[in-house]
Amino acid sequence: MAKLAKLLMANIVIVGIVGFAISIGVRLLADGDVSQRDVLVDALTWLVGVNGLMTGSGHMFFGPRVAGSIGWAPSPFQWEVGLADVSYGVLGSMASSYHRGFWLATIVAFSVFMLGAAVGHVRQMIQTKDFAPGNAGLVFWCDIIIPVALIVLYATL
Repeated sequence: MAKLAKLLMANIVIVGIVGFAISIGVRLLADGDVSQRDVLVDALTWLVGVNGLMTGSGHMFFGPRVAGSIGWAPSPFQWEVGLADVSYGVLGSMASSYHRGFWLATIVAFSVFMLGAAVGHVRQMIQTKDFAPGNAGLVFWCDIIIPVALIVLYATL
């Protein structure tokens, strides 16, 4: 059971991915088409908003478990990381109520943090051989793929 909890904590981003996929699927079923704008807004809502609120809550309220899933010892800095996650989570959750300028600011804040986190994950993989699921698994790949996808979606809108 502890191993399953550790794996779930490391891959909590799956909730936002599933929510995003369902949202796009519902749009397709309802409208028969999905615009690039809809994809961007849904990505901001689910992949930035929901994921940010969930990962932030994890760091803030379940710090030791999250740290273990990353291969780290618990740290008081997790509260601050959690607040950073929550801050872009709030922005992503608000994005559907605003337009391009707000979306860009949200994408920039999210991308700086996520791409920077990806660099940190790589450093840990190289320096300490930390290949724990929360450091080198799905979270790592999402730290790269989601910001790049958001930047491309926004830039080509």
